[in-house]
Amino acid sequence: MAEFDNDSESPSSNSSVESAHATNLFIKIKSIPRVAYARDLRLKEGDIILANDGKIFSQDVNEFIELLDQAKDSEQQLLLTVCRGEVVFDLLVQERLGVELDYCDAESSSAAALLFAKHHIGEKDHYCNYEALRDIHRHVVLYDTRYSSVATIAPPIWLMQHRAWEPLVAVGAAYATAFAVHWAIFLITSFLIAVYFHRIQFRLIRNYSLFTEHYFWHVCAARSTAEAQIVCRQLDPKCNFDYSHVGPPNNDLTEPELTQQPG
Repeated sequence: MAEFDNDSESPSSNSSVESAHATNLFIKIKSIPRVAYARDLRLKEGDIILANDGKIFSQDVNEFIELLDQAKDSEQQLLLTVCRGEVVFDLLVQERLGVELDYCDAESSSAAALLFAKHHIGEKDHYCNYEALRDIHRHVVLYDTRYSSVATIAPPIWLMQHRAWEPLVAVGAAYATAFAVHWAIFLITSFLIAVYFHRIQFRLIRNYSLFTEHYFWHVCAARSTAEAQIVCRQLDPKCNFDYSHVGPPNNDLTEPELTQQPG
């Protein structure tokens, strides 16, 4: 099967495309360069692209690239369904992945298709991307990437929701100092903090998670925190959360984390 680079503008061979359609082969990620959008999404080599917006993706590589370009031009996100090992999850993307793509073999495609048949996909508008950061003890910090008005209106409450205690103390000290000086200074300080949190709220949480030694691990699209936790637990049965919707991990499991593709 021929290999394709999604940044290449040269047409693929007709025989390779016809072969892919004839056997219903899925597209997979062959390699990821050091700088790529796929790395930001925490995709891995060997991940299989199963579907777009809930429909089996049967087009060839070049058509997949064109679809991503159209999404970027129209500023619309695609809801891709991805298979990694025995785990199927969804992901919102809005531009080229910046990776080298190839076709799966027939065995891997058949195994992935069986997994997809058991996967339920809802309305795309109900999904958002969740980012998961994990430490060496497999504790996971999970948050959705949608804009939160609470971060702008009430930064201390938003920080408490994310258990960001050190930034909370710093913000509280800023409020107290400003109020001790003058009520007008307090109002100005409150306004500036609100603007600051409005602009960088998610970078703040990411940086704080790195400060607490939680490192980027996984990104998936889900309709709720509970769904995102289910995906994380499937990828790592021993991961744990502060507010768990999936119960405690089974520490008796000895299987390694699933990272390989079917077949």
